[in-house]
Formats: sequence, C-alpha cells, structure tokens
Amino acid sequence: MDFLKTDAIQERLQVQDTFVLSIACCLLLGFFALLREAYRTDIPKVKGIPEVPGAKPFIGHLGPLGGREKRNDTVIFSRWAEQLKTDIYQIRLGSQRAIIVHGWEPIKDLWLGQSTSLSDRPWQPGKALSNKSALMTLVDIAPGFIDKLGVDISSSPLTPQIKRCRISAMKALGKPLWPDYYSLLEPSSVAMMRRVYERGENGQKTIDLYLYFQQVVYDLILHLTYGARMGDIDDSFATELLESVQALTEIRSSTADFSHYVPLLRAIPRGETKVVKTEKRRRVQLDFLYQQYLDKVAKGEEIHCIVSQLGKDKLSLEEIRGTCVSLLQAAPETVASGMYMACAWLSTPEGQKFQPKLLDAILKVYGGDKEAAWNNAFREEAVPLVTSMYKETLRCYAPTPFAQGRAVSKDIPYRDFVIPKGITIIMNGQQANLDPAAFGPDAGVFKPERFLGDNSALPHLAFGAGARQCPAMNISNRMMYGLLIRTVLAFRIQDAGPGGRKPPLDMRDFSDYYGLVNVPRSYDCLMIARDPEWLLNLPEENVLESASKK
Repeated sequence: MDFLKTDAIQERLQVQDTFVLSIACCLLLGFFALLREAYRTDIPKVKGIPEVPGAKPFIGHLGPLGGREKRNDTVIFSRWAEQLKTDIYQIRLGSQRAIIVHGWEPIKDLWLGQSTSLSDRPWQPGKALSNKSALMTLVDIAPGFIDKLGVDISSSPLTPQIKRCRISAMKALGKPLWPDYYSLLEPSSVAMMRRVYERGENGQKTIDLYLYFQQVVYDLILHLTYGARMGDIDDSFATELLESVQALTEIRSSTADFSHYVPLLRAIPRGETKVVKTEKRRRVQLDFLYQQYLDKVAKGEEIHCIVSQLGKDKLSLEEIRGTCVSLLQAAPETVASGMYMACAWLSTPEGQKFQPKLLDAILKVYGGDKEAAWNNAFREEAVPLVTSMYKETLRCYAPTPFAQGRAVSKDIPYRDFVIPKGITIIMNGQQANLDPAAFGPDAGVFKPERFLGDNSALPHLAFGAGARQCPAMNISNRMMYGLLIRTVLAFRIQDAGPGGRKPPLDMRDFSDYYGLVNVPRSYDCLMIARDPEWLLNLPEENVLESASKK
C-alpha cells in the first residue's frame, strides 16, 4: 500500500512539474513574442541612412509626435534633422519604418525624379496584404483606422479602384470645366464681401475672416461634388457636415493615436471610437446629398458634377463617397487658410504699405477699369504680382506642413544608399519651403514679389509634389487668385489695434493643429471699404456675359 501511495505522489508531482513547465514555457514564449513585437518593423533598418536615437519599445519615435509636445510633427522632424546634421534620416512609427526627407533638393530629386516609384500610399500597419506571409499573427491582421474610413483618393494606396476615382476627379477639376464654376464663385464672393462689410461695420468693428473664406470655397466644392449649394441645405446640416469632414481630416496621417501604428494595441478590444462614430455620421450626411442629387435628376435637371461623372463611369456608391469626400476634406482648408494668412500679412504695417502697390498692379493690367478687374478676377491670371503673392503665402504658411507618406514601389538607389521597396517616405514640406539653399538667405522672410518672373512648375510644396500631388491644385490656385483680387479691390485691410487678436505670423508656429492640416490661429482685423456705394451695388447674379465683353 505504501508503495502505491508513493507512486501516486510521484505521479502528481510529475503532473505538477509538467504544468509548471508548460506555464513557464508559455510565459517564456509570450515574453519573446512581446520582445519581438516591441522592436519589429515592417522594413529592416536601412543601411547608410542615419536613424534618430532614443526609439522606445513598441512606439518607436512616436513619443514627441502627434502634438504631444504642442508642436506640429514638421517641427519635430526639423529638430531631428538638425540633431543628426542630415537632410535624410529614418525613424520608427510604431511598427512602421519611415524615411523623413528634409531639404528641397532631395525632395525634388525623389518626388519628381522618382515620381513613378513614389505614386503609392503606405498601407496602415495592421492591414493584411495578399503578398504577406501566411504566417500572420493576430496583430498582423488587426484592422487599422484606414479600414474604417472606406475609399479615400488622397490617403488610400493606389489600387485600380483608386485610380478610377482619381481619373474621374481630375476630369471634373480640369480647366475645360472651369467656366461652369465661375457662375458659382462670382456671386458667392460678392455675397461674402457684403457680409464682411456689414458685419465689420465698414471697419468700425473687428472681424475674423476665416469662416467667410471657408464658406465661399465650401459652396463651390459642394457643387463640384454633389451639385448642391449652401442654399439647398440648412445651416445646421452644413455646419455638421463641415465638422465631420474636419474631424476626419485631423486623423489623416496623424501620429496622435498610438494604435494607428502599434498593431498590438489594435488587438485589444475597444468600444466604438471617435473615428467610427464620425465616419458613420459623415456617411449619413453624404448619402443625404447623394439622394438630393438623384431627386434633382429625377425631376429632369441636368447637373454637371463629379457624382454625375462617376455615375457615367459606373463607380459604386462607396467609390463616389470616397472621391467626393476627399475634395470636401482638402479644398476648403487649403484655400481658406491661404487667403486667411495672406490677409494676415496685409493687415501688418508692412502689408498695409504694400496694399496700394498691389491695387495699382491690378488696375494697371486693366487700364484702370475696376469693373473689368473685378469681373475677370476668377477668369484669368493676368496680374503677376497677385500670382506671386499667393505663391509666397502658400510657401511661407503651407496648409499641409508635411505631405502624406508615400510607399516606395521599387528600390531607389540614391546618393550612397538604397531606399528599399515597401518603405514609407515622408516629405517635410514646411521645412523645405523655408530652405535657404532653395530660396536664399531671406527664405524666412515673407516677400510678396519673390515669384515675379518665376514660372517654376514647383514653386512650393503646399500641394505636395509628383504623381500624387493634390488633384485640386490648379483650381485652388485660381480661387486664391480671384479672392485675393476681389478682396484688395473691395477693401483696405488694417490690424485690429490694441486689444485685438494679433495675426500668427511665425512661419513654423502659426497653428494649434498638430496633424496634416495647419488651420491658422484666429486673429482680428478691420475691413474698410474703398468705395462702399460701389461695393453695395455690385450685382450678385452671374456676370459671365458682362465679363466676356470686357
């Protein structure tokens, strides 16, 4: 009996030992799995390119990014470049290895010289790819935030679907269709000037111009996309749609949320996030606009817009949504921010001295005929000084401080290293726009005459560069040109004086937004009509015929 008891005890001890050993093995395997996850990247470290020191487990170099130091990522990128004394270096964004390109020369070499190799966008870490190994872990397939946003012609990789959507968008934004848009911009800008005059009490009351510029552009983009106008929808709907679009704009290429770059965090169940909630709300709003378009067509109205073009190309509703929302996201902020900062500089003492010169340059082109200058504002770019000024504004106060990352589609030999296929490459556009090697020792000075006689195809990087450059670049430039001419013809712009909010003129620190889009800090100014009677008697109707006769 004692012998049997001893065997039973030994058997239990063996079971316990096996159990303990199994637990220990599991813990050890888990430890090594976590260790691997803490330092693994989609692309190995690139030989020959310096890496920023101080990467942390799991998050890599994300720590100071995403506004966590109350500065835009481009400022942190510039700090690292200065620390390493180089214009190209590599970092770890969670599990994603990225190369940051800092100077004007290498950006031009790569984004233009290697344009076909940089036409793709990176898949967000966590997106399962068909060419990846079948040995995929939970964190490999945990969905990233891009999966929740649907089709996006700006942010999504260049799939055949995205190519179709971009082609349709480019058709709708092409110059042959611009005359159709003049009849929208002209009355909208007249109404805007009058509202500025009335609410600013002709310079007796300070005014913040941002919302006024934003509404003019938003009205045009609504028509471009869905054939709608601000008058077709109530103010609350327009405000809610704009808020939804802006909320999702903030997370495009944002480094604020670690889970966008750390796959392990996406494997942890979370409730419905702000991204998902906002996208659901935006989807309902866009479907309302689409239904409104269908109702108009059913009534026999002929509507020329991107939705009608996409319908002819037999794109799905999801593709239509994605194409339209990409334009709704980008254009209002780009043009509104550019105009806002142009007026910010014009309101300064230096800018006030420059205003008569700008006005004289406009009137000189049209033989002193103010009506002709006004009517042709959106129809041609005939005043070089105005063109130079909006280019300088976009150079100094770029609405997009760093362009969305590109995915390298094939190995690129450059200098004494090779940029490998599959890696993410990011342009530090704001720093390159202020590069003394490209713009001289006064690169940090706002000079409205800088681009006189300079017809370079790439005067600045506000719209990116190369194959995935913003498709709305040309029409955005024309909108800025036209709005700038009409603003200068209608008003003298002055600073708000003591007690008013001052314009944010620091080229590296003019926004409290820390993501892809720089929305300028608010400021106040005084708008004094040059000729109140003339301004108040301007026709709001389409001036197409009168302008063509000038």
